[in-house]
Amino acid sequence: MVPPAAADAVDRFEQEVKHETISLSPDLDHAMSNILEAKDHLDSCSFDPVEYINLMFPAEADLDTADPVLTKLRKRINAMDREMRELVRSQTEAGDRGHAEVEETRAAIKELFNSIKQIKEQAAASERMVQEITRDIKSLDHAKRNLTSSVTVFRRLQMLVSAVEQLRAVTAKKQYMEAAQLVQVINQLLAHFKSYRGVAQIAALLDSVSLLQQDIRKQIFRDFEGAFVGGALRTQIALLSDACLVINVLEGDARKGLVDWYCDIHLKDYRNIFRMNPEVAGLSDVSRRYAWLKRLLKTYDEEHAVIFPPEWKVAEHMCDAFCQDTRRDLSDALAKADHAMDVKLMLQTLQTTMDFEGKLNKRFGARNLEVEGIAPSGDDAQPPKTSKFYKLISSVFDPYLRHYIELEDKSLGTIMEQYRQRPVLQEEEAVLSSSTDIFYLYRQTLVQCAKFSTKKPFLDLVRLFAKWLKQYADLLMTKLPKDDKKYLTEDDFRTICLIVNTGDYCTTTITQLEEKLAEKIDEEFRPLVNYNREREAFMDVSTAGIKQLVHAVETSLEPALNAMVKRPWATLESVGDQSEHVSLVAQTLMANVAIVRRTFASNVKYWRTFCDKFAESFLTRYYNNITRCKPISEVGAEQMLLDTQALKTILVQLSNINSEGPAHPPAIYLKIVSKAITRIEQLLKVVLRPYQPVEGIVETYLMLFGDPGIGSFQKVLELKGLKRAEQQMVLEAFQRRVAAEGALGVHGVSGGVSGAGAYGIGSGTGTGPTSFKDAMSALNQSTTATGGKIESGFRKFVAGIKRS
Repeated sequence: MVPPAAADAVDRFEQEVKHETISLSPDLDHAMSNILEAKDHLDSCSFDPVEYINLMFPAEADLDTADPVLTKLRKRINAMDREMRELVRSQTEAGDRGHAEVEETRAAIKELFNSIKQIKEQAAASERMVQEITRDIKSLDHAKRNLTSSVTVFRRLQMLVSAVEQLRAVTAKKQYMEAAQLVQVINQLLAHFKSYRGVAQIAALLDSVSLLQQDIRKQIFRDFEGAFVGGALRTQIALLSDACLVINVLEGDARKGLVDWYCDIHLKDYRNIFRMNPEVAGLSDVSRRYAWLKRLLKTYDEEHAVIFPPEWKVAEHMCDAFCQDTRRDLSDALAKADHAMDVKLMLQTLQTTMDFEGKLNKRFGARNLEVEGIAPSGDDAQPPKTSKFYKLISSVFDPYLRHYIELEDKSLGTIMEQYRQRPVLQEEEAVLSSSTDIFYLYRQTLVQCAKFSTKKPFLDLVRLFAKWLKQYADLLMTKLPKDDKKYLTEDDFRTICLIVNTGDYCTTTITQLEEKLAEKIDEEFRPLVNYNREREAFMDVSTAGIKQLVHAVETSLEPALNAMVKRPWATLESVGDQSEHVSLVAQTLMANVAIVRRTFASNVKYWRTFCDKFAESFLTRYYNNITRCKPISEVGAEQMLLDTQALKTILVQLSNINSEGPAHPPAIYLKIVSKAITRIEQLLKVVLRPYQPVEGIVETYLMLFGDPGIGSFQKVLELKGLKRAEQQMVLEAFQRRVAAEGALGVHGVSGGVSGAGAYGIGSGTGTGPTSFKDAMSALNQSTTATGGKIESGFRKFVAGIKRS
């Protein structure tokens, strides 16, 4: 039976459904479609009535079935209404059941809370009952604990009093071995009574124990004074040894006080002898100081070492005090001698001091350092920085090592003056021996100064090295031949090469020197070690030498270039073998460059640099020399092309002169030569082109140079020897072509031209690209025909280069 409220709700829902359309969100529609897996168009969230009607009635003839379709739809609507009504009723009934279940749950929770409350009250009552039962038991436990503690305290107090009485008795009899044991026991018992100092009796007992230990300390000190000062040491060694056991367990600084006293009485004579007597207080007597300590240590080892426990390190403390006194004395002596310092004596004294520190470290620090893996080796090895005796005395010399640096400065100045007077050609090696000498001297000085100090004095040495390296670089620069010499001799060439090699050697060695200095110097000064300026100075020497070599070899070729200018290029009738000036270039290069190659035998880097610079400079000069040979006829231009190819062969073979076996020239060198030769060939190809028809020479120039400037083109016309009227006609055609073609829009050069066979001269007919191709083909044939002449003309030259 459906409740009346539910029936009313269903009726209201049905009425609302008949008049309203329920709209859901797109996301909800999509989710419901996925859950229900709807395949009917009516269930789609994007249902279109018009589209659905057209689907049901695709044609007019189908309208006859409209009534059955409507009937079917009505039945479906009624079925959906029934289904929705049933769903609403079921949901209403579920809501009523849910309210009833919630009320039941609340009642159950309330009942459970009451049960828990009752259990808690019962537990509290049980706890109170247990506490009442055990109250008396706890009181008895506390009483037992306090009684036990009191008994323990009284027993310890009794033991303490008894031990104190026994200590007084054995101390009076000087039975120090038993006294040492009692002092240890008393110290352990005193630790338990520190918290009871508020008790007057215990406080008085603790004070009496402290006074007793002080009396024992004074008594032992009197025994030591009587033994060492009174001369009764031999009969009291065992007594003093036992007394040290007592001192070792006494509270406070008793052990330190005894050791300091022992050191003071034995160093008292040392201070009286070497500090009060000016005759032996100077630097020259420092070895006597160390000999005195050596004798003292011998006495200690033979007579006194058995008295003191080894862990006291009495000898080490005595040496430390000796070093502190000696440091103060040497500081005063150095200050007095500063205005007239004997550097040799100072260094001798410093070396003696460092050897002494090494021996101390070997005796007292080597065992500990060996455990750490850093023990020094050798009899006089310097102590490591972790050693107690590292620079303990010798560091006092650091402010005065400037005198040593000044002495090295004067010495280097004298050596540099000797280098300045020494002729370069006395050298037999690939570099000047003065460079190896100076770096060997630097190495010795570096090692010596690093032993003395690696702090500020070492930094001063670094700066001193930099100063004389710069001076040596300037000296090498002055050794280069003077610029006023027009032609250099074989000795001049060798001198320049030696200086270039020396500059390169110094540049490389400076880097190694810089690394070594940075390794030796202290960390705080390491960033200040920088030889970039000096390295650049020697690189400048090598660069200047290469530049002078290039200029000298180029100058030696002036007769050949002048002969080239004097030849009547405008009246040549035919193309023959290579010109005389080319052969003269080959001979001159063979004579001069062979010297350079021999001297650069072990310095391939600068040999290649020389070849690159010379090829670039000489071919630029050769190009400019061609412009001085005007006018040049077409036959003359063809002869120049032949000579240019011969010159290229010479330069290619030049890079391998005196090489062992055949070798391929470096790619960079070939690129430099090819680029410069191509530029020369481009100029000659334009000169080789007849000026008529004018479009042909314009086309050739633009294709080869890609330069729309009229000035450069006019110079080429002047080189051809054209008259004013002829030049004007060609220039007008050039201007028309540039304006029409849009400057470089068509005639831009895309990478240049290479090889003589790339261009030729046409028959003079045609004006377009076809005629230019014909001209290139003809020139290719002409160059091929003369190629044999180049090869035969230079066979002897190439063979001569390989033999030399």
